[in-house]
Amino acid sequence: MGFLYTPLPIWVAVGAWITAAGLLALALMRRPFRRLQDATLQHVWLAITVAISVLWATNAWLDDGPVMHLLGATLFVTLFDWALALIAMAVISGIAAVVFDAAWLGVALTFLIYGAMPVGISALFQRASSAWLPRNLFVFIGAQGFVSPTIAVALASGAAAGAHIALAGGSDSVVPAGYAFSVLLLALGEAWFTGMATALIAVYRPAWVTTNDVRRYRLGGPRT
Repeated sequence: MGFLYTPLPIWVAVGAWITAAGLLALALMRRPFRRLQDATLQHVWLAITVAISVLWATNAWLDDGPVMHLLGATLFVTLFDWALALIAMAVISGIAAVVFDAAWLGVALTFLIYGAMPVGISALFQRASSAWLPRNLFVFIGAQGFVSPTIAVALASGAAAGAHIALAGGSDSVVPAGYAFSVLLLALGEAWFTGMATALIAVYRPAWVTTNDVRRYRLGGPRT
């Protein structure tokens, strides 16, 4: 899945590992685990990490080229912000490499494109929607649950296709003809999964949404 089985030039693999290490160091500098001081939130973070790992294991290969699977990054960003989301996606990438018994050369590039990129996109969209959109529960669920994951999946899938083309020396033959349609279906699936999860959590367990003040989005109940 991802680039776990893709032959990579050593300079690409090393560069990806250095970039991934830098991003994780930046995330750890923000002391993100302070958000998990509550035992319930710890269990939620771990449970979602395991659940997304299972989703990553359910993937579709397109003519031995790009791989399609749900990402789950936007849900992590919505609940725990970008730093904890980045760490979770790194853990998921490592789990995927172990489960699929893949070489470690492609783990970092897989993490960067399928993990770090959608986390960054979702975090930026979250900041923009918080600043510019009306502050109510309906807008929160629509923006964070449906629009943000759709954009994140579309851009990450485009980056994955571009990386495959670059690794193939610029030949677009590695990208199947039906790739765009497959990305559309994946984006719809990601939006449905993330949107439904966001709606249920925001209504029934608002304390799990640690990135937003309950008074801003009227999520109800005291903050944990």
